[in-house]
Amino acid sequence: MTTTASDERRSQILDAATRVFAEKGFASTTMDDVASAIGYTKPVIYDHFQGKDALYTEIIRTTADRMMRLLRDAVERQSEPRKKVEAAFQVYFELVVTESDAFRVLFLQAGSTERNVQLRAVEVDMVSFIEPMLPTSLDANHKRELAGGVVGMAEGAAVVWLVRRERTNEVGTVADAHLLAKRIATLAWGGLRAVQPK
Repeated sequence: MTTTASDERRSQILDAATRVFAEKGFASTTMDDVASAIGYTKPVIYDHFQGKDALYTEIIRTTADRMMRLLRDAVERQSEPRKKVEAAFQVYFELVVTESDAFRVLFLQAGSTERNVQLRAVEVDMVSFIEPMLPTSLDANHKRELAGGVVGMAEGAAVVWLVRRERTNEVGTVADAHLLAKRIATLAWGGLRAVQPK
């Protein structure tokens, strides 16, 4: 697929909006802020997005789509259940660390009911992704609840890391992501091994 100048401009606007939302928060960000951050006029921004809500929605959609694609690719390369879990956590935390502005927008800047609904949709996709990796001996409700718990652990660890980074201005590295992935994968795997069908 060929990238057009319009596609490239749209991508630049999304990148700038992500940075501004992450820094100022959704409520405090204006379309003037986004235009200023990228050096475009507001009409250029409006040529691509109807407004601030449309920008936010697109940030969530593109971040979630990229994350799910990378998760699927990483897990498909593994054959053992534990390796699948570890690979998924590694991809997830690498994205949190390397694309932390997008994840700050997802987890720290949500506010309105509409934006919370969008975030819940991303979480449901992640739960559906995790479910097939859980033991087949469990009934469907049990598997879905446990998948929700695994997603919650990952999100909780990501939020703690993002808040610490925000407070200390530390720069995240891939090594940070791998350490987070190892810690949470060990916790998740230890818990999953103890699960019994009930």
